[in-house]
Amino acid sequence: MPLESKPIGGNAAMRLIATCLMFFVPTVALSEPIETQKIITALTGDWNGDGGTDLALIVQTEPTEPMDMHFFLRDIEHNYLKPVEVVRDQILGEWNGYDRPGYENSDTEPELTALPNNSIRLFLPAMPVGSQRTNQTLTIAYRDGAFVVAGFSYDSEDYLKENTKAGCDLNVLTGKGESGKTNEDGTTSKLPVSVPGRVIPFANWSFATGLSGCQGS
Repeated sequence: MPLESKPIGGNAAMRLIATCLMFFVPTVALSEPIETQKIITALTGDWNGDGGTDLALIVQTEPTEPMDMHFFLRDIEHNYLKPVEVVRDQILGEWNGYDRPGYENSDTEPELTALPNNSIRLFLPAMPVGSQRTNQTLTIAYRDGAFVVAGFSYDSEDYLKENTKAGCDLNVLTGKGESGKTNEDGTTSKLPVSVPGRVIPFANWSFATGLSGCQGS
């Protein structure tokens, strides 16, 4: 029977995290305290394909600062979740104050989805600043002991101008994909993308890297 994978939010996420934190003691060096109110979303799945239920968390840090993404793999033999990686400075989103005085809840937060091939879809919505908005989606996969960016896509539009939509969908590992844009006359142009495939750790990823690949360089 396939392992069920699903995103978790709200009280369900808090209950899951409280349970998971009980199993961090054997790997104190890799774990760090997590304030449960700062957990934006949690996702379970089998990231390394060993049949165990693994965990990914997106955690706020401080206002105006990027969020952290925590990865845990289940040690099947000893039955606990082992923290294996924390990726910083990759995820932007509005600060969600929850019950903190002076802060409002956010409508711009990252989203996690588990994919059938044991990878993770990370949706990064555009920050509500200016008229030019760019949404990004990363596919994150576990390869050779590290979480890497296997896929990248974006869609962009200037909401104060007509016919400014543009986008791209790139398989980073193979270098194959497709880019497109809306022309001034309202028609759409699409072009194939073919660049050398790359294995890039999520920790080393940048939007500029993905955009360069989409532009064929």
